[in-house]
Amino acid sequence: MKLFRRLDIRGKLALSAGVRDFLRERVTPERAKEEVKAALDTRTERLIELVRMQIYERSSSPYLKLLKIAGCEFADFQTLVRRDGIERALERLAAEGVYLTSDEFKGKKEIVRGGGSFHVTPADFQSANAAAGIDIQSSGTRNQPVISKVGFNWLAIRTFSTGVFFSAHDLFSYSHAIYDAVLPSSALHHLLVNAKLGKPTERWFARKVPELSRLHEIGHYLTTCLVVWTGKRHGPGFPMPRFIDVEDMAPIVRWIDQERRKKKAGYITTIASSAARIARAALAMGVSLEGTKFNVAGEPFTEAKEDAIRRAGASVTSRYSYGGGMPAGLGCANPRHRDEVHLNRHMLAFIRHPAPLAGGSIHPLLCSTLYAEAPRMLLNVENGDYATLETRDCGCALQDAGLTLHLHHIRSYEKFTSEGMNYFYVDLYDLLEKVLPSEFGGGPGDYQLVEEEDGNGQTRLTLVVHPAVGEVAGEKLLARLQQGLSAGPWSNQFMSRIWQDAGTLRIKREIPYVSPRGKILPLHIPRG
Repeated sequence: MKLFRRLDIRGKLALSAGVRDFLRERVTPERAKEEVKAALDTRTERLIELVRMQIYERSSSPYLKLLKIAGCEFADFQTLVRRDGIERALERLAAEGVYLTSDEFKGKKEIVRGGGSFHVTPADFQSANAAAGIDIQSSGTRNQPVISKVGFNWLAIRTFSTGVFFSAHDLFSYSHAIYDAVLPSSALHHLLVNAKLGKPTERWFARKVPELSRLHEIGHYLTTCLVVWTGKRHGPGFPMPRFIDVEDMAPIVRWIDQERRKKKAGYITTIASSAARIARAALAMGVSLEGTKFNVAGEPFTEAKEDAIRRAGASVTSRYSYGGGMPAGLGCANPRHRDEVHLNRHMLAFIRHPAPLAGGSIHPLLCSTLYAEAPRMLLNVENGDYATLETRDCGCALQDAGLTLHLHHIRSYEKFTSEGMNYFYVDLYDLLEKVLPSEFGGGPGDYQLVEEEDGNGQTRLTLVVHPAVGEVAGEKLLARLQQGLSAGPWSNQFMSRIWQDAGTLRIKREIPYVSPRGKILPLHIPRG
């Protein structure tokens, strides 16, 4: 009986009905383009109405406190947005303290503005527009996982820009597959959006993720099956997940090869680390990935990962998600930069924080939602990333639909602390994914720094090296790591000398930590 109560039969029936209704109508590429254009025309008025309803008419809204401290009444907000435009207005508000850092938004740090302070939790930002949808969970790579409900109305809005993206990259002609976990990950979103566009997903390769309990695992799997079974009845291409080991990419490579033998090109939606592992597995198996296209996200898409993919013969584009079911950007079809995406400006507004982080030149990205259907209400919220924003003519279908703002060189500025000093780990990507593999063997994902405490309570930086790399000269490797960590600004050199004097660095031979979503980041900081 406990299991049945946990599965919430009434809720699952509503979920099944939601899938059916979502798939009732297909979206053509022509309609997708027109819907994006129409949404761009209404973004100003939608933001004003959204802020009125979800902030100024909700006395409990954390944003209302920030706006009041800044002396911004609703009439002021309305005038500011209409006069200066959305982005300029948001920049002015951020300069007045109307923003939330990543730690503030997640409730890890008190919000201090105007001489006062208050505390929030992620639940305070749930959309007031509760609707049928699918609960997903953030990866919790660096923080506690956060649950978000992604409604079918929000998925329908997302479908429009995805349709334009498919047209830009000719993806309607590919055989589609996904490599991602079952619920509570967002893989089902891709299946649903593809089906609404009339494009079947041929394969779903999945990995198991840690669950709170066996009961949670059963519930998530049965919910996944329910969505798939309903999708099979009402839409094209809803495969059941096939679980594979995170270290065994051979089944995916074999599927790609089978499609090539049928004169079909494979298109695989996954994260950047996984795409690189698939490519390296293909090279080891002697299988060409020529004609294959990857769509990657979830972590910075670095030069080393791109090189691994292209050496196998595949091409790659990227996407950018702001977290919590917020599809922020889709890969440009004529990019100048490997991770260049067109921002979904009809759905979200992005600015760079007017003030850089203390002691540096990094301006965090701030995101605001423009639809009540979004899973969370965001108004100038950081997520720990920074990037270059650029408007340019690229000539692809996404620009033709009006999505002219590009984002590239997307990196995280989150930091680790050792010996009382902070080090921004964006500097580690080139060192751990490119420099060390080129000199000591291996490739992206084979080297990882782990911040951990030893038995004496001292914080150490352990360089984890994958056993597959083979024998390495430990002293030479540590010396090269030390040299790489000291490169760049004076602060890096200072930190490196402190680590060396304290004997902080060491090497461990084991498989690097892989997050529940399959990410292998250059730095892993275990949660306490």
